[in-house]
Amino acid sequence: MTKYLQSYTAEMARARRFGSDRYGKGTPTREAMERLANRWTVLITSVLEERPTRFNDLKSQLGVSAQVLTRVLRDLERDGLVSRQVYAEVPVRVEYALTRLGGTMCSIVRDVRDWAESTAGAISAARIAYDRRPPSAQRVGSAATLRLAAERHRGRPDVATTRPPGTR
Repeated sequence: MTKYLQSYTAEMARARRFGSDRYGKGTPTREAMERLANRWTVLITSVLEERPTRFNDLKSQLGVSAQVLTRVLRDLERDGLVSRQVYAEVPVRVEYALTRLGGTMCSIVRDVRDWAESTAGAISAARIAYDRRPPSAQRVGSAATLRLAAERHRGRPDVATTRPPGTR
């Protein structure tokens, strides 16, 4: 049995142990979601969707540090999503490209990008509205919010921002 099949079989056995908890730690679904949730994965996928790209070109296009880019590319290569091609030239040329498996992420990444672009205005408006609220109303479940609710319940909205007698 190849290492890949052994690993896959172990992952599936682990997933069965979690039962209906598809998102449990160590399940294939959780690992895939964590991979997609990584912002660098999404950005790298977007760049590599267009064409194979050299390391320094990726670094400059994305504005990412060499250390972070190296780590993410290694993780993507390990997962079979990105291939690394080294050319025997002087200086050495290394290009990264999406594999067939990596290409399957492109439609998901495009959908997320389209959603982000289509909802940007609404999200911005919601943030502005939230930021205009008094600080006590922003902290749901905070002591200030609970005091305000208690004072209003007692019919004393005029003292809603002060502490009730006998409290700290």
